[in-house]
Amino acid sequence: MNLLKQIRLKLPGLALLSAAFLFCGAGGGSCNPDDIDHMLDPENLDMSDRPLEGVVAIREIITLRRGTDKEIFVPAMYSDDLCLNKTVLLDSSDILSIKAIPLEKQPPYYSLELKLTDRGKRHWIGLSLPNKGNHVAFLIDGVVYRTFVPRLFYDDVSTSIIVDGPFDPTTAKKLESNASRNHFRMN
Repeated sequence: MNLLKQIRLKLPGLALLSAAFLFCGAGGGSCNPDDIDHMLDPENLDMSDRPLEGVVAIREIITLRRGTDKEIFVPAMYSDDLCLNKTVLLDSSDILSIKAIPLEKQPPYYSLELKLTDRGKRHWIGLSLPNKGNHVAFLIDGVVYRTFVPRLFYDDVSTSIIVDGPFDPTTAKKLESNASRNHFRMN
């Protein structure tokens, strides 16, 4: 009976290890070590059925409506619904991690530093250049949290960009803790 208990306790770990082996072997033998570490982390064992939280999306704000099917109304947290372009300019699948940076002039609030993938960096350049000086919508879980003017990338080496606050402490910490999990699950 004791042997059966030991097998039952180790079965999820063995199944996860064999799934990681099959996952990496099916892709032609190349597998990212970070993906394997993420799969073997006990904290991530129960994530497959848990809904995503803190999913970020950035969309263009439509100021002059044309009535096309590319426009949608999205609820806003602190105002009326906003008309946005249906196309997502950047989302959580392009964001590797988020770091909350305290604002010096507004102590309880934060700005966000987004660490982007290579694809995310290209998307950011594609959204920031045409919207230089214009606001875009920052959505969290499908609701417009706030609008902001996107900063431009000034060098080719950097993979991080700052989204200027204010973000309240609870929201900033929620985004910070869920960003890498959302990126992993959306890819």
